[in-house]
Amino acid sequence: MYRMLPKKFIVFAIAWLVIGLCMVVISYGELLGVPIGLTSIPLMVWVMLYLLLLNPVWRWVWAKIPWLSVHFFPDLNGKWRVELHSNWPRQLQLLEAAQSKENEFDMRNCGETELADLSILELEADIRQSWWKIEMSLYNPASVTPIKQSNTISIIPFAQNGLQKSGILYIFKQENMTDNVSDSNEFYGAARLEYDFGKDELSGLVWTARMWQRAMNTASKVTFKRLPYE
Repeated sequence: MYRMLPKKFIVFAIAWLVIGLCMVVISYGELLGVPIGLTSIPLMVWVMLYLLLLNPVWRWVWAKIPWLSVHFFPDLNGKWRVELHSNWPRQLQLLEAAQSKENEFDMRNCGETELADLSILELEADIRQSWWKIEMSLYNPASVTPIKQSNTISIIPFAQNGLQKSGILYIFKQENMTDNVSDSNEFYGAARLEYDFGKDELSGLVWTARMWQRAMNTASKVTFKRLPYE
């Protein structure tokens, strides 16, 4: 999350922390008659920053001050139920139309009711977030879909900006359980999710390179709903 902070803000925050500690050390040193060397200030600053950035500490602060989740970045730590609405059935619809000599189908001009329903897939995600990095893994606990697992390679958070909500951009590698030799059992993808503070949800779109050589790339609408802590 530190990458979302302006460099000037970081410099000024550390500078004011140093100035504040200097004043405290000088004042209390004279009051108590205990000399405290100013050379100890850098160590004190480092210790204070280290303690403030520990996960239990900043997460406690975030829980007490919801404004931080809305206007800076939310605490995403925990387990999430993930629901994907995939366009794969519409890829199959195009394939079947191409193979048919009787039925004509124009994806560009057909009505919404003529499109195949999006397939719904349910997964679970585990997100681990600190000030230094965000990690996420998706897995298929029920094993009722071909998705075996999905691991993130890189996650980039972005802050709330005007009407744009905060959220994450990420790249992932997915493994599928498939016996189809023309299908991809491993492929890469990307996603952009925005956080809704009122619903405590992440939602957005996912794109994959699945079967890209055959122009059958998939895309999905996705929603993350936080699971209660056990």
